[in-house]
Amino acid sequence: MLLLCACDDKRVANYESFLIEVESIFLPEDITVNEPFDIVFSGTIGINGCYRFSHFETEREGNDIVVETWGELNTSDDVCADVMVYLDNEALSCQIHEKGDYTLKVKLPDGSFLKKQFTVQ
Repeated sequence: MLLLCACDDKRVANYESFLIEVESIFLPEDITVNEPFDIVFSGTIGINGCYRFSHFETEREGNDIVVETWGELNTSDDVCADVMVYLDNEALSCQIHEKGDYTLKVKLPDGSFLKKQFTVQ
């Protein structure tokens, strides 16, 4: 009797992108023109270890700065760790080249925005 078996351990993870539910944003009190500063984000990414932070996407519309905070969900058949995954103080570095009043608009999964106004001196 001849038995042939093969195992392929080269599984490729599949990921589904999604907007993260940002719960709070933090900005420095004093922001100076042409000086870098960090915008810090907090929120929940997912309910198990198959979720992770991916990247930020930014767009400037006049004096509005629109930020999308993207995560990824591993949709492969992997076993996921039983842990909550948080957006623990993930930071986006920015620099603004004109003085003025601005609105930071963080897009949420339901299409609404978490907004915060700030002034660049």
